[in-house]
Amino acid sequence: MSQIMESIPNIALVIGVQIIVYVVFLRSKIMAWGASAEEAAMPLVGDDLASGISSTRAISINAPISEVWKWIIQLGADRGGFFSYSFLEKALGYQAREENPTPEFQEMEVGRNVPGSIDESKSVIKYNFRVVVVETGKSFVLENWGAFVLKEINSKQTRLIVRTHEQALSNKKNKIEDFIFTPLHYIMERRMLMGMKARVEGRRLSETSDNLWLLGVFLSGIGITSNVLFGQGILNVSLSIIYGILWLLTFLIFEPKPKYSLSLLLLEAVTIVMNVVAGK
Repeated sequence: MSQIMESIPNIALVIGVQIIVYVVFLRSKIMAWGASAEEAAMPLVGDDLASGISSTRAISINAPISEVWKWIIQLGADRGGFFSYSFLEKALGYQAREENPTPEFQEMEVGRNVPGSIDESKSVIKYNFRVVVVETGKSFVLENWGAFVLKEINSKQTRLIVRTHEQALSNKKNKIEDFIFTPLHYIMERRMLMGMKARVEGRRLSETSDNLWLLGVFLSGIGITSNVLFGQGILNVSLSIIYGILWLLTFLIFEPKPKYSLSLLLLEAVTIVMNVVAGK
């Protein structure tokens, strides 16, 4: 217990550096993931319905705009799901109707409810989104989320732009929650864009790869904590700070692939073993 108490200042230092790096260098990048400066600045349908813009993210899809539209309107647990990390969604109690969705539904109507789960009783947090604007074949807007907009690049390529609306933050508690959940929303939305692209292009992203990446991120986070708690000396703290920054890059910036998270985990494991040997 005494060693843990002595490690508290080092833990605070590592976390503090991570927060600074995130706020100063990374937050702006994840809020505009995949989007050009022009796309982030351009007015989009639904902007007038929000108090502000939280993020604008985008991805290029190798398919005509009509084909992309068929797939993005499958969004919702009652249709094709959210094309994101199914492992995390299931772990949090969110269930979708389709394990292997097809472009079955052909309409997107104002007033439609886009549910987060087909059985809300099992969901950690209940949520759904009401469709408030539809430009058939071009865009729709979900209340409490934002706009999904298609822009034609050429006859065979389309840009899918998702603009998330800013939510009113009435007190300090809401601001802290927003600070914590913003990167979590980002990794799910990033995977959704990647998942939609794959589906439209006739591919499926590997769930095994997703799960290995997530496992590597989780275990490497534990590894950094263990290194701070049980390591000793300035060198150990310095390595923990470096690993903490690498963890942020692995989680938020690098492609979500196992080779990055598992490589970081291996580096941390070597450091922990060296600490154990040095402590004998």
